[in-house]
Amino acid sequence: SACLVGSEMCIRDSIGIEPGASSLAPLHTHDTSGVIHIESSEKVPFTLGQFFTIWGVKFTNTQLGSYVAGNGSVLSVYANGKPVPNPVGYVMNPHDLIVVGYGKSGSFPTSFEYTFPGGL
Repeated sequence: SACLVGSEMCIRDSIGIEPGASSLAPLHTHDTSGVIHIESSEKVPFTLGQFFTIWGVKFTNTQLGSYVAGNGSVLSVYANGKPVPNPVGYVMNPHDLIVVGYGKSGSFPTSFEYTFPGGL
């Protein structure tokens, strides 16, 4: 499963999918793989911050849930191996590989590899 590196916060299944609902949020998950599906009738830019809002997890450039940067710990976000200076406003693109890391600087990876299943 996809977890906030250095913590116990993992991406769960059915974020943005209400049980018994006839529609999905435009940003949602189907499983714990960490893949965020973007499905919308309109082509609009969706941000990482919007995903966390749908998830119901507080997300700022220095805080994710109860994890707050300070006292030697940092909250860092990387997309495709590059630092993201404004994580909340980061516009997600198809097949982005996003790392959200919390802890001592340098204590978590900045990139990873993932093979997207066909059709995604």
